[in-house]
Amino acid sequence: MSMVRKPITPKPPRTREKVLVILREQCKQCKLCIEFCPKNVLCLTDIYNRKGYHPVTACDIDACVNCEFCERICPDMAIFLADREEAEKAYKEGALEEGTHIPEFERDSPEKEEK
Repeated sequence: MSMVRKPITPKPPRTREKVLVILREQCKQCKLCIEFCPKNVLCLTDIYNRKGYHPVTACDIDACVNCEFCERICPDMAIFLADREEAEKAYKEGALEEGTHIPEFERDSPEKEEK
């Protein structure tokens, strides 16, 4: 038996294959997704949607593990996970409907930094 230790090499950073998509106009502020999120990724915004509710947003998107609890628990189907490549293509082309929020892409946009 060898007494030589293997070197500890860090694992490469994990990339999520899916991104969180929030349909703000469909959200009715039931808070089920917030309550059932195991990583406390979600919180309410301070803006109002057309129905007069505060829609949900991602407060800590880096903590998301793509468990899909939010997607499964939402009674209004206002939050779901989409394929990263497909969502990124739609985001860059501007093909998203009004009120569609992808926190992971919007956090990196230069428009947010200017304000």
